[in-house]
Amino acid sequence: NNQLATTGFAPVDGQPVRLIREDGRPIRPADISAGGQITVFPGIDHGVSNRHADSPTLLIHLREDDAQRSREANERVGHGGYMWGNYVAFSKICTHAGCPASLYEQQTNRLLCPCHQSQFLITDNAKPVFGPASRRLPQLPIEVDSEGFFVARSDYTEVVGPDFWERP
Repeated sequence: NNQLATTGFAPVDGQPVRLIREDGRPIRPADISAGGQITVFPGIDHGVSNRHADSPTLLIHLREDDAQRSREANERVGHGGYMWGNYVAFSKICTHAGCPASLYEQQTNRLLCPCHQSQFLITDNAKPVFGPASRRLPQLPIEVDSEGFFVARSDYTEVVGPDFWERP
């Protein structure tokens, strides 16, 4: 794995990394109501620090219809199994200039980046639908462990953040 493609969610000694809140607490599915979302970080040493500035991730509990659309979109790009139930997780690092895409509109299922107004449609693989970003947000494959907490099934399978050398 090259360094660019590794985040704090990479398995540690073969063990999946938990998704944690900013205060370090792990997250269960029941912690997020339908339509809700939470920013999560890798449950490792310094996982919430700038040492892992590439790791902030948005964990979203989609409503049933939206989740179904999202699953179908996942299948189209070979990401079947990246969701857990109606939950989906995407990098918050904008693929345009690396700003945090931090504004989630649950009515439209769009994640907005305040820096240059890029918008990503969560139910269509976080595809850019407005603004300068040309690449979708990477999706984190997630599941729930034996204790009922969210974990990353693997690290991101796509490069997180901007690809400066691939820009059109």
